[in-house]
Amino acid sequence: LYGTPGQVEDKVATVKAIYDAFSRRDVEAALKYVSEECELHVPGTARLTGKAEPYRGPDGIRQYFADVSRLWSELTLYADDIRASQGGVAVFGHVEAQHAGGPLMRRVLWTWQVENGKAVSARANDLGEIKHQA
Repeated sequence: LYGTPGQVEDKVATVKAIYDAFSRRDVEAALKYVSEECELHVPGTARLTGKAEPYRGPDGIRQYFADVSRLWSELTLYADDIRASQGGVAVFGHVEAQHAGGPLMRRVLWTWQVENGKAVSARANDLGEIKHQA
């Protein structure tokens, strides 16, 4: 949190709690930190489902968790570096996944908007494939 103005620790704690709940596939725990109006933009999973719109609100988050369980035999999110400001939280990390098309490793930047201890928006931005070195 170096170089970060204001009180952002609560925002970071909210985002970390959601990642923790996702790692356990505990949708109800995640929903404690999600606003009724939350929009989740996750193009990787959405593309596999044919979904053009973001997942919205608690029902959308439940649907996202269900889609993840159905589509990915493995999906692990790694939040390698978390930065916060008054404007939101940026999480630099990567995804390791396995699905019918094979293994996947991608760099990702997640951007979060958090208000009053609840996520109101989250967006996954694909930064490209991670290539294995021989």
